[in-house]
Amino acid sequence: MKGPIGLVRSDKIEGYENLGPIYEWSEAGAYLTIDRVSFGGKTGAILCYFNPPVHQVGNPGLDAYLEGMDKVHKQKEALEFLILYGANDPVHAGGDLKESLTKLDSTLDKKREREAAGASPEEVDRLFDWADIRLTKGQALHGKIRTISNRFRVIAACGGGTRFGGSAEIPLMADYLVGDSRSGMCFSEAMIGLIPGWAGIARSLIKAGPVNAAFMAMTSKEVKAHQLKEIGTYNEVVQISFPFPKRGKTGDPDADKANYLAALETHNDDTGFLLLPKALEIATCPEEAIPKVGENERLILATEEDISQEVARRKDPENYSQLWGKSLREVKDEIIRIGRPLAPQSIEALNKLLVDYDPSQFDESLFVEREMKADARLYRDPRFRTGLIATLQQTVADYREAD
Repeated sequence: MKGPIGLVRSDKIEGYENLGPIYEWSEAGAYLTIDRVSFGGKTGAILCYFNPPVHQVGNPGLDAYLEGMDKVHKQKEALEFLILYGANDPVHAGGDLKESLTKLDSTLDKKREREAAGASPEEVDRLFDWADIRLTKGQALHGKIRTISNRFRVIAACGGGTRFGGSAEIPLMADYLVGDSRSGMCFSEAMIGLIPGWAGIARSLIKAGPVNAAFMAMTSKEVKAHQLKEIGTYNEVVQISFPFPKRGKTGDPDADKANYLAALETHNDDTGFLLLPKALEIATCPEEAIPKVGENERLILATEEDISQEVARRKDPENYSQLWGKSLREVKDEIIRIGRPLAPQSIEALNKLLVDYDPSQFDESLFVEREMKADARLYRDPRFRTGLIATLQQTVADYREAD
């Protein structure tokens, strides 16, 4: 198989041995494998997820994550660590927005039909089960990973570039994170009409504190690797000195694509050869040797007042009245100045989640359940479709619709 599994199943890393698969799933070029490995005198497992070109966590892949975690849990007595690993490519997306729009449009058509036929509100609401099921699975994955973490150490290796949505939230479920110096995380959901519904807020609260979690979730701004370490999300950042491959433009599209895919394959190995040994080191070193940022040492990405002012400006649809429907490229300077519009319903949901946060009373599982239910309600908000279309078309959303 192509992709990051090549390094995981090689003998290129000194002191490392692959002991064979625990779990394997593949479908149409995507795969999720879990191999038993040894390093530094300890035995553990490496989960490797690959779903090109942008590594969206589709429903089949999510099911594979859940099944794989069950396999790992059954071998808990024989394992001492788990590493979540994957491709080291430029972009790691969350869900498939095109698929979500298709399902949403179909649901809205059925909703109109059922309402016209006199269906009960409960029957109509069940039409959104497709969203609820996916969110419930995300919540279940968080539960499985955190249960495993009670038995042994869980590390996530965040190789490559920016991680959006679920591709950021799954690594956050780990105990410790090792990041590529070129990487970043972006909770873009508030610009679409959702919130991070797979424990992204809960885990950010724990790792980075309430102000940084609010900044990430409410502004939807990317936070780069060095900042992620300074706020406590990353434990280590591995310096990667070479750039991401770029697709050539020779006039032969087929050859350009083939050369680009070959370059990505080489890049995956070259990056992984630097990143994976550090993840293995964090997995097997004494607990006190793992770098951590203390609660009082965290970088604060923005003050509460600055966050509040920015969010108030960006959540007001009228502030974009001259830009509605225009392409982001066309109004690039204005968007740089004021930021992309935020969905008011997302900000309202985030405020409700964060207003009562008390670290001394924090119950992670209960908060994750609240997070999931809040996200589920947003799928039902008519403005969600507005955000989906604007994101897919890269235009300025008009969130007055259906107010």
